[in-house]
Amino acid sequence: MENENKRQYYYRLFEGYPDVVDTETVREMLGGIGIGTVWKLIRGNHLKHIHYLEQCFLVPKEWLIDYILSDHYTNYKQNLSVQV
Repeated sequence: MENENKRQYYYRLFEGYPDVVDTETVREMLGGIGIGTVWKLIRGNHLKHIHYLEQCFLVPKEWLIDYILSDHYTNYKQNLSVQV
């Protein structure tokens, strides 16, 4: 599937979610991965995010889709027990 077609697929898949989501919603959108895995992605700067409060991070849906289409996710998802 071409990258632009994939992007449109994820826009449709995530259309019920708000434009900016918290880490709990990110884990849900990534297929139910653990919250620790989300934190690793954020701390490793693999998932672009907004540092909102001390321990609160927000991720625009656009940035989450960018991550899903990235080479890091392509390689990383092979080690995950769940995936989008």
